[in-house]
Amino acid sequence: MRPSILTERQYLTYLSGSVFSTQGLWIQRMTIGWMMWEFTRSETWLGALAFLMFFPTVIFGPLFGVMVDRVNRQYAAIVTSIILAVIAGALAVVVNLQLDNEYLLLIFATVIGIANSAYQSIRLSFVPELVSAKNMPKAVAINAILYNTSRFIGPMLAGLLMVEFGHPTTLFVVAFFYLPLTLVLCLIKVPTKPITHAKQFTFFTDIKAGVSYAYNSKLISQLLIVIAISALLGRGLLEILPATVDVIYNMGVQELAWLNSAVGVGSIISALMLSNPTPNKLIRAVIIGSIGSGALLIFFMMTNQFVIGLLIIGGLGFCATLCGVGTQSLLQSTVPSEFRGRIMSLWGSINIGVGAIGGLLFGIMTEYFGYPISLVTLGSLCILCAYFSTKDKIQL
Repeated sequence: MRPSILTERQYLTYLSGSVFSTQGLWIQRMTIGWMMWEFTRSETWLGALAFLMFFPTVIFGPLFGVMVDRVNRQYAAIVTSIILAVIAGALAVVVNLQLDNEYLLLIFATVIGIANSAYQSIRLSFVPELVSAKNMPKAVAINAILYNTSRFIGPMLAGLLMVEFGHPTTLFVVAFFYLPLTLVLCLIKVPTKPITHAKQFTFFTDIKAGVSYAYNSKLISQLLIVIAISALLGRGLLEILPATVDVIYNMGVQELAWLNSAVGVGSIISALMLSNPTPNKLIRAVIIGSIGSGALLIFFMMTNQFVIGLLIIGGLGFCATLCGVGTQSLLQSTVPSEFRGRIMSLWGSINIGVGAIGGLLFGIMTEYFGYPISLVTLGSLCILCAYFSTKDKIQL
């Protein structure tokens, strides 16, 4: 009989701190995105902001993945959470002093991206140390539910804070929200495990070993290809929503909060559906999520009604989470511990970093070719690429 996830005390303690940090993440993302739109009124600049906030994961993610396999993951998580709080606080001070502009936002986006790439690698390999192997798929789904609940609540909080108190206060709240996570990470007691190959740090050799392991596994390589397609061609519209709400609907920050929250609702529903998964259910979720994203992009251009747009954007969140949770759960369940940090950081690099490229691609195309041509073209490519990458059924 599988033990209840409620018996995983260390994991539940960690979640109590993550509730706040994930809220801060989405408040920060929406606030910075809206500020960039106010400065530039340019989809390309929004795409560049998303690119610099997330692409560092591609460069630094594998390096941090190697480090995670070699250091005390709990201490690394504590240090990284403190760094994220300091960065958020520094940005709040800059905005409060009215020293901010579009170029400074790009600089902060890059710094945030580097710090988050470290925390992404740490979190993906640290959480499995807090939960039993039998509860691993359920823990992944719960993480997704928590993350996307924050995606629903965070933008609402951001919209309320920006309207009532302004950008500086909103960003100070982000810095404060990282403090509970730091406290919880200090309180968790993780059993000490031997660190493999601790005598030397051969980064590139270890990265090569991780990439080689992924390449030689048909399952891992296929899952990484599918998440790359979803990130590049299926999710880019979600990175330029500040422009979308203004250009297509002629609306403002409160409606932007609704769109972002619709993504969160769709993602929560998807994660709940996968909260008690079987391998075959996860495989079907990956296929439906990757192909469905492309179809929804095409449907989005068939109406200019905001309510229908909310439903379609929510559907994009649903499909993105199907693909993300499905691929992550399958990888977490099959990759051995000694490679987990590297493989999951590779997954994170592709999921977040390639998604950054997708945001830039959508930003440039929508600004220079318009929304109808761009979304129909990219949606069609997403459907075709997802179909051909999954027509040979994913085999465990």
